[in-house]
Amino acid sequence: MSSFSSLKILLKNKAPGSAFIICILVMAIFTSLGLGWLINSQIFLQVEGSRKLNRLSLYAAENGLKTSLDQISDRIITSYSGREISEENYDSLRARLLSGEPLLTSNAVNEMAGSEESIDDFSQMTWLTTASVEKEGLEDFEQYLKSTCRLIINSTGRVQGFGGQRSEDVITRLTFYAGYLPLDQLSTAIEEGGLEESENKQIKIVSSDPARIENDGPLTLSQGSIPDNALPLISRGLKLFRPEGLPNWLLRQALGLPAGDEQVPDGVYLIKDDLGPGGVFVQGDLSQLLLGIQADRQIIQFQQEDKTWQIRFSPGSQETTFLSSEGQEDFDQLLIPIVMINGRVENLAAGQPDAEGLLAPSPEEDTLSILADCYLTIVSSGKINITTSLKAQGLEWREGIPYLRQKASPLIIWSTGKDFQTEEQIDGGINLFSQGTGPQVITGNLAAAGEGLKVSSKTGEVQIAGSLAATRVDTEDNQITVFTGLQNKSSVGNQDELHVYSNKPLIHLSEFRIIEWEAAK
Repeated sequence: MSSFSSLKILLKNKAPGSAFIICILVMAIFTSLGLGWLINSQIFLQVEGSRKLNRLSLYAAENGLKTSLDQISDRIITSYSGREISEENYDSLRARLLSGEPLLTSNAVNEMAGSEESIDDFSQMTWLTTASVEKEGLEDFEQYLKSTCRLIINSTGRVQGFGGQRSEDVITRLTFYAGYLPLDQLSTAIEEGGLEESENKQIKIVSSDPARIENDGPLTLSQGSIPDNALPLISRGLKLFRPEGLPNWLLRQALGLPAGDEQVPDGVYLIKDDLGPGGVFVQGDLSQLLLGIQADRQIIQFQQEDKTWQIRFSPGSQETTFLSSEGQEDFDQLLIPIVMINGRVENLAAGQPDAEGLLAPSPEEDTLSILADCYLTIVSSGKINITTSLKAQGLEWREGIPYLRQKASPLIIWSTGKDFQTEEQIDGGINLFSQGTGPQVITGNLAAAGEGLKVSSKTGEVQIAGSLAATRVDTEDNQITVFTGLQNKSSVGNQDELHVYSNKPLIHLSEFRIIEWEAAK
């Protein structure tokens, strides 16, 4: 019998309805699988939808923080950055701060940010922000006050029609100064009318600290804010106690010259008494002033016509050496690091020491002329011409931004435009010249009274790693970039430093730093 005949017999003998049952079973299996996949897809979509809404709520909270932070920072910077205050208002503010009252209140900050819920009509995201202020500390430096607080902003975000919400916090630190401020606290400040509107774009401010919130452009101070009276500063270098003037007899006494009313002869004098050396006083114009480094010593060399003087000092070993035509004097104490020049400086430049330790002007762009952790203030009654870069040890560049390994203000250069003795107005200010191929780099803080700051760089660019304060600025189409945030501002107020203070009381937001950004607990 053939196999085909056998199959026909089997089909004839099979129970009726079995094929239908098999079809039902197969259909049940596929239906169960389909329903399972459908339910699984619905659960997945619901979970992903919930996650998306949670993410959108988080984005809403972040939007609220960013918006609120921008509004608050703009208002605070506008209200407190380099603002002049009257003597009466400063006295009142000082009394309130010393009594424990905060400079910035939570109510004031909430008014800046706005307390109403914000809505983004496009994304249907909403957020509500609140801010609070916590006082951290207050320091009194006699001439000014330093107030520090923490600003905490909370933002709660959600999506309209969705019940869930997310919250985030940002914590910032604000440091305010009020009073007669060290000018190096003002990253870039120019007196009113001292900068042409067309030249405003020639000045750029860059922070080396990405967490700091800075001003976009120079601060505008009222006329007369940049001081021209150096007597309060140089009296310390001369070891005089708050004199009202500097007549010939008093200056001769401070310099150790025979008593009399005759004018002090031109020259370079190291102030000294039984307690050790003071500062260095220069009477008359300098044809050359060179800064250089040899091992652990800072070298300052003075040239006046055919005469040369040199001072060497080591902050580490606290030793000072003074070289003049009369010989060498050695001290086991550190001098007061201030150079006082009653005249002008024709050429302030970086110097390279030879085998004998004498400095020669160095045109090399990588020459270092300022010793690490060396405080030095140079004040001149007349004009100062800076002809090379003045770079400090430890200055490093990363992606076009300078950083200092040591956190200290390395150099202050101040031209007053007023004679130290007669107090007559003379030709003052700071001129920047550069013959090199790269940008002229100044590591320090410039204070230019008199005619202000004038830039005549051949390279078309000047980089100031510190601060700039001037009565006026003439860029001559050069680009000026001021890099801020390099120095440790906590060092301000140190009695070993010699600062230039504003001539009028100011209130200034010196630091606005984001210190933490996290989800609310």
